[in-house]
Amino acid sequence: MSRQNILLNSSNKGIITELNNDIELIFPSSIFYKYPNSLELLYFNLNSDISLFGNTNNNFKISLVNNSGDVDTYNVIVNFEASYVNDSDLATAVQTALNNLSITDASVVFTCNSTSIANIVTNYEIEQESYTTIYNITSTYPCSFYFNVKDSIGPIMGFGNGEYLDTTNVQGTSTQSITSYNIINSFNESGNDTSTFPNYNDLNCKIELYDSSNNLLQNQLNPGIDITISINSTVGNIFYDNMGQILFDIQTAMNEFSAYFTPHANFQVTFDYNNNTTTITNLTGAKFGIGFDFDKTSGLTTTGSLHSILGFQQTRYLGITTITSVTPSISFSNTFAEDYVLICSDLVNNNTDINVIGIGNGNNIKANSILYAIPLSLSSSFRPIDSSYYKIDISSSKFSLGYKTKSYDLSNPSKVNFYLRLLSGRHLKMNTQWSAILTVNYSSPVH
Repeated sequence: MSRQNILLNSSNKGIITELNNDIELIFPSSIFYKYPNSLELLYFNLNSDISLFGNTNNNFKISLVNNSGDVDTYNVIVNFEASYVNDSDLATAVQTALNNLSITDASVVFTCNSTSIANIVTNYEIEQESYTTIYNITSTYPCSFYFNVKDSIGPIMGFGNGEYLDTTNVQGTSTQSITSYNIINSFNESGNDTSTFPNYNDLNCKIELYDSSNNLLQNQLNPGIDITISINSTVGNIFYDNMGQILFDIQTAMNEFSAYFTPHANFQVTFDYNNNTTTITNLTGAKFGIGFDFDKTSGLTTTGSLHSILGFQQTRYLGITTITSVTPSISFSNTFAEDYVLICSDLVNNNTDINVIGIGNGNNIKANSILYAIPLSLSSSFRPIDSSYYKIDISSSKFSLGYKTKSYDLSNPSKVNFYLRLLSGRHLKMNTQWSAILTVNYSSPVH
């Protein structure tokens, strides 16, 4: 089987695609003397700023039957603003975009709302707790809603790439609240009712603190009941819009125990914004310990651990003078912890052999524009150990069949569009730099 490499590089973008990360290649009609049979990924590199909203996740379509019995289709573009920090803001923006359409022959009113789903923790091991959201769109006239478009807003709203036909009500699946991309929610119910422990819906507020002899220090407000460090214990719910704010409160709470150490402790809590990790240091050199494994502390079982927000494991760290978290903080841009870069292309139009399963809803299971899915954390200088795992059959595609039947010429060139999306639905900014090497495998010549 013969092979030929294709180099993709975003530095070759044209003016038409300057507002997105698209790369369009025009293949000469004579470049393939055998028809393309399969495509493999050899290399991929991404250097990109990621934001919640932009022009690669702001689109969907609707259609409805007009008075003449014909189907009218409308493109819905949702205009985003940096001030949108919660799900209600997004729902309002979608509703406004729908009601601003100039729909002929039918008087249609759309509503879009969001519903927060609070999953109450009943197991102490589940410490990363937050709200998820369900979006719902209703109309006063039957419409079809299509989220299977290139710049779909569907993934970020829980609609995936689904199609919802001839209906007055569409509802997405429970999805990540956009609030979590903007704030850290810290909820401490211990301060609301000190007679009731543990509080299983506490969130992002607690740390164990140990002295130099590895003894657990008692909470000063509720000794023997609450965990040592319990920030906001008399506040209840508080929203932090940056890491500095929550780290300052943690540092202040830890230094309230300064006198329990010899010499007296002076705790400093800092954050590395490049690696998204937290460092806790006792500047006086006295050993200390911190912990997040609450079920092993004198029979006390509670929730509200800060380990995910700070980047620590759910365990204890004893006899230390300084410690840096081992994983990135699960907050803000890292909220969607297992995001994937989706390498997409219209090359696979009409092909039914694509093996990447998309996150969808309704009747849409496969997203046929996706060539490859690469973990975002590995997307810088990614080289598959075995490229056969990144090999797809394109023999049924319009691209391959065009060369097989020799239908491409100067008046009908073979144009292929490549672009990137994120599984989470977040936006890759227009200054995205990316490159890839693909190899085309050829079948035997057509006689």
